Amino acid sequence: MIGHRYRNDVDITRLANATDSDQITHLQITNWKLSHPEIAHLLDAEDVQSQWAHAITDQGARGRVLICERDGILVGVAAVEFDQDIGHLSLIEVAPDLRRTLIGSRLLNAAADLAHKSGCMRLNCWLNEDQHDGRLFLESTGWGISGASRTLGTVTDDPDRTVVAHQIELTTSLETE
Repeated sequence: MIGHRYRNDVDITRLANATDSDQITHLQITNWKLSHPEIAHLLDAEDVQSQWAHAITDQGARGRVLICERDGILVGVAAVEFDQDIGHLSLIEVAPDLRRTLIGSRLLNAAADLAHKSGCMRLNCWLNEDQHDGRLFLESTGWGISGASRTLGTVTDDPDRTVVAHQIELTTSLETE
């Protein structure tokens, strides 16, 4: 599976390798400046890159990092983790100017395929309640709200201020008929 590539005419979706961590970091921070500005400014690019490099080199039974390239340029990333029969889509990001061009769908399909082949029967994802576009995207591909929710807090530079995110869980079945 490591060398397997999912292709269409111009996009290649593949497992990430260590040399992709810089581009993944750039894409994530760029996107988070738009979607999570209160957290994005707290991110240290070197620390984020180091975490991606570790996640990529540690791919195995616990999860995978996928990227999508268009004409050799990284335009999307997805991370999926496996926990027995449940997969967790922990991240999916697409370059802002290339959304609605099927890149997210390709990444989502590749992540679901990997999770299913790893024995997962379901795939779950947590989204902030205000991530309406992400929710619409997942629902348009057959995902539904599980009913679970959680609240996360992130300490900021200001010790008197905490960024709070209210999240909902979305889920989809990976079982085949």
